[in-house]
Amino acid sequence: MFDFSLLPITPEQCRAARNYFGWPQAKAAEESGLPLHKIKRFESGNYIPDSEFLEALRGFYEKRGYQFDNTPQPGDNAKRSGQVFPSGVVGDDQPPAADPKNYRDRKGEAKVHHMRIALQDEGEMGRALDLIEENEERVAELLRNPIKTGFFELHDETKADHAEAVRLLAENGMLFARLFGRDIGGKPALDALRDGKVKPTTTRDLMHKLHADAHLVAAGDVEAKERRKARKPSTSVAQALGLN
Repeated sequence: MFDFSLLPITPEQCRAARNYFGWPQAKAAEESGLPLHKIKRFESGNYIPDSEFLEALRGFYEKRGYQFDNTPQPGDNAKRSGQVFPSGVVGDDQPPAADPKNYRDRKGEAKVHHMRIALQDEGEMGRALDLIEENEERVAELLRNPIKTGFFELHDETKADHAEAVRLLAENGMLFARLFGRDIGGKPALDALRDGKVKPTTTRDLMHKLHADAHLVAAGDVEAKERRKARKPSTSVAQALGLN
C-alpha cells in the first residue's frame, strides 16, 4: 500500500486545510490557481499528481495561514525513494490473501497498479476528466427521474431520459479510452461530421457525430463547450441518440 505520508501533502491534510477555510473544491482551485480535477482526485485518495502540484498546493495553504502538523521537510523521503509519480492512479501492491481470481475475496481493495494516462497534454486530460464528471452528474440526475407510462408503454419522456443516460455513459467510455491513448473507431473527422459536410456512411460515423462536441471540448474548443451548455434535454430517443 502506498504511504501517502511521504508526500508533501496528504489527501487528508488537503481536505482538512480546505475545510478549515470553509471552501468547496471549486473555490480551492479558484483561489490557488491549481487544476480542479487534480484537487478532486487527489482528495479521493486514489490519485497521485506530480510533485510540483503537491508542493504548490501545500505552499498555497501555508501562505494562507494554515499550519500543518508535520513540520519537517515534507516529501523528501518520497523523492529519494521514487514514490512520487509524475501522474497516475495508485493501488495496493500486495496481492489479496485469498484466491486472487475470486473477485469477492478482494474485499474492495484497489486493483489498479500505477496506471498511466497516455494523454501528455495536461489541459486536455483535465478537460476530459471534467467532462466525465459532468456526464456522471447528469446521469445521476436522470436516474432519479420517476418512470412515466402511457396507455400501453413507457412515456416518450422516460424513453428519452433512458436514451440520454445511455448516450452519456457511452460518451464517458469514449473519453476514458482517449485518456489511455485509444480512439474508438479511429480518429474522427470531427468538424466535417459535426457540420454535415460529410454524410455518415457507417455506424462508426454516427457515433463520432454524436460525440463530436465531447472530442472538441476535450481539445479546448470554446464554441463546442458553449453548444453543450446550451443543449436542451432530449424529448425523444432519436434526439437523445443524435439521430435527428
